[in-house]
Amino acid sequence: MKLRFSIPVRAMFRLGLILLFVACGRAAEAPDSAVPLPPFIVEEASKGPPWRYTVAPPYEVLSRCNDGITRNVVEAHDRLHQLLAEILPPSLQLELSVPRTLILYDEELQPAASREVIARLLRPTPEIPPVEIDLPGPGRSLRTVVPPRPVSFLPNLRLQDRDVMAVFMIVRRDRFDADRLALTPDYVSTLVKHRLPTLPPWFVAGFMSLYRQITYTGSALEAAPLEWPGAVPPLPAAAAPADPAAPPVLFPLADLFGAQLPPREKAPFDPVAWWQAQAALFVRWGLDPAGGAARKQAFWKFTERAAVDGGDETVFRACFGRDFASVQTELRAFLPGATRKTARYKPAKFAKLPPLVFSNATDGQLGRIKGDWERLEVPYVRQISPDLAEKYLEQARRTLRRAYDRGAREPGLLAVLGLTEVDAGNDAGAREWLESAAHLGELRPRAWYELARLRFAAAKTAPEGTESRLSVNQAADVLRPLFNARRHTPPLPEVYDLVAEVWATGAARPNRGHLAVLDEGVRLFPRRLPLIYRTAELNLLYGFHEHAAALIAIGRRQTGSDEVWREQFAALAAKHAAARP
Repeated sequence: MKLRFSIPVRAMFRLGLILLFVACGRAAEAPDSAVPLPPFIVEEASKGPPWRYTVAPPYEVLSRCNDGITRNVVEAHDRLHQLLAEILPPSLQLELSVPRTLILYDEELQPAASREVIARLLRPTPEIPPVEIDLPGPGRSLRTVVPPRPVSFLPNLRLQDRDVMAVFMIVRRDRFDADRLALTPDYVSTLVKHRLPTLPPWFVAGFMSLYRQITYTGSALEAAPLEWPGAVPPLPAAAAPADPAAPPVLFPLADLFGAQLPPREKAPFDPVAWWQAQAALFVRWGLDPAGGAARKQAFWKFTERAAVDGGDETVFRACFGRDFASVQTELRAFLPGATRKTARYKPAKFAKLPPLVFSNATDGQLGRIKGDWERLEVPYVRQISPDLAEKYLEQARRTLRRAYDRGAREPGLLAVLGLTEVDAGNDAGAREWLESAAHLGELRPRAWYELARLRFAAAKTAPEGTESRLSVNQAADVLRPLFNARRHTPPLPEVYDLVAEVWATGAARPNRGHLAVLDEGVRLFPRRLPLIYRTAELNLLYGFHEHAAALIAIGRRQTGSDEVWREQFAALAAKHAAARP
């Protein structure tokens, strides 16, 4: 297979990485398009400075840069997050028990990599078949070869699993400029959308609308003027539009928070666009520096309460000390200025980053962090270039086993070994690693869940309870790791799904305290209909009729236009009505 390099080969090997664009796909696709691959780090033959390790909460840092450059990068990340906290406090962000990983690589390193390494990586890749092109005249054709896509670099990348997040960066020591860094909308969207309990839709829409207009200036955030979809009233007291087909200046706040909009096909305007614009307006009003710290704190408190209790006027009054009507009037007054003025958000003072303590990375640290990164690369590669996914899986296994073979036995390393096998579909091999990890210490949420899942699968094949149900001991063996997972963040919905399955298939009869764990899951995941249904079903089965009725009502409100779930909850409601004493 011939490769065309999009940058000089000599420059490519300076990195000590293989970051490839490979030829793949149908012949009809444009040959100049490319498929980006994440870094394939060549470690065994590399020479130069050792990997360095430090902790700077919420980051765990593995670096092949010098300590000074590493500190500069960490300080820049810390400063960016302090700026973000001016508009999005940590309480409204995704929380992870497992430290986020930051992997830094110095571009100037001279590894012992070579062309043969790339050839070895791509050797099994099948050749692109020649294409037959019909020519005028009987039996005439042209046989041609489609040129491969170019090889190039993907120098920075963020990957994540359900309970971890990792960032890889190539750093140029002579051109690192902290003032040119920013947190991408994609990253901030992850922090907002994956936060639990789930933030209300109006906040997610309004905040991300604001953030997409944010510019980092080094010491502050600046938001461009609000984009409004229609005519802005010239005065706060402007009358409603004379044209009845025109959209309202503002929807009532109750409709904004409840997303109560007319059907798009029946409205003479786009109600979704207006709802999104008003959500952005309310977020800007809540965060407006001119509104003072008290309003901003009330806004954050209301957002947090609305995620759990809903955004009705009672909750609103408790947070703002005002009713909907008075704030609605103020929003109309705020709108004209918001569409003309730039908002500036700046902390009163930046907190100083504590001193970083550096050490050479141990075999366990290097194997765990680098191996977990390589594990996260596999599904990414599988989506864009399936023929190379196995190469990345092999690399992850080599990295992890190298640390294990050198004597590393930290539970985090064994957990990643287990998760790697889970992701590869090797459940039998995964359980051995996960059991060993659990015996040694604390694990991350997903590792606890996968261990419970594997124990449950084994118990179902050989139930020891009456009527082919799980015995008390079997149920306890599954529930223990699930309850361990509950102690960590983020909460995983599958943990609560499996708790419900254990109680549904176990011989022991749960009491209300046992089932209250499932209520917790419903509060955290109020749109997860299978969990709501199973929780209601179990409460009904074991005679807790009032709780069953409340859960059925929640489920019926969440079904929306889903006819299948609507029918299932209706049938459960009928069963509940027939079972009531």
